[in-house]
Amino acid sequence: MKKTLLIFITIFMIICTFTGCQKQENRVVIYSSMEEERNQALIEQLKTEFPDLDVVVQHIATGNCAAKIKNEGSNTEADIILGLATSYVRDTQDNFADISNFDTSNYLENVNNTKNYLIWEKYTMTIIIDKNYFDKNNLPIPHSYEDLLNPLYKDLIAMSDPKTSGTGYGFFLNAVNVMGEDQAVEYFKKLKENIREFSTSGSGPTNLLKQGEVAIALGMVAQGVHAINEGYDFEIVPLDTGVVYNTCAYGIIKGKEDNENVQRVFDWLIHSFNKYDKEHFMPSKILKDQHSQIPNYPDDLQDGDMTGIESTERMQELLTRWAEING
Repeated sequence: MKKTLLIFITIFMIICTFTGCQKQENRVVIYSSMEEERNQALIEQLKTEFPDLDVVVQHIATGNCAAKIKNEGSNTEADIILGLATSYVRDTQDNFADISNFDTSNYLENVNNTKNYLIWEKYTMTIIIDKNYFDKNNLPIPHSYEDLLNPLYKDLIAMSDPKTSGTGYGFFLNAVNVMGEDQAVEYFKKLKENIREFSTSGSGPTNLLKQGEVAIALGMVAQGVHAINEGYDFEIVPLDTGVVYNTCAYGIIKGKEDNENVQRVFDWLIHSFNKYDKEHFMPSKILKDQHSQIPNYPDDLQDGDMTGIESTERMQELLTRWAEING
């Protein structure tokens, strides 16, 4: 009886181990720093495209994702990192696999320049206002950094935190390039008086604008346009020094590149969802066959001075200075 029971337990453990391994092989984990609506579109399309796989999309804010990769290295549970600020990816690229064997001929020339990651997007940021609120309260429309210091805007502005958001860091870097480092630090100390909230993610300011919590968002142009298309009475106001921009990247964590299912999902991201995402969410052109399907998206935006946007060293220097503003 004991021998039979022992055999049964052994067989049961073998079956459990085998099925567990099988489940693990069919599981692909994506850490995504994209906004909620883009992640939702990704999840829905993954379910349709890969019904045989368990593809998990986990949202992690840019700074938190970078810290996680830096701390965990290739031991992180993620197989693919998506939409992480390029400067952070560069800083942790030793943890990313060589993906030069993937076909990237759908990209414009000179967009990618490394074997460890690909550019996922270029996104622009500027001032977005609640036009209805401005009209009701007879407020002047801000067009410059200096304008935003107007005491009339106290507690009406939302900006994402540069420590956790590539969007927030983009605004900080641009201000540094426009004003000089010391002057920019002093400027944001003053602007903080008008800031209602420093959000964790880049989508936070526009979401607060939609909720009526603020009247001014330092946010992504694409999100502002999407809100306008949803019926919100918002206005995109380009900074007079040019719009802020940043880039995000994606790649495979080192050691996961030989997994066939990870390869399948990553190749699909390159050739399918990448195009969909650019045409429906982030239309700044990085692909050859890319045509925006977003109504009301401004096509006359001029880039501001973003010198150093992909420099990890510069980012670390400036984030240290940011602690003087909002430590």
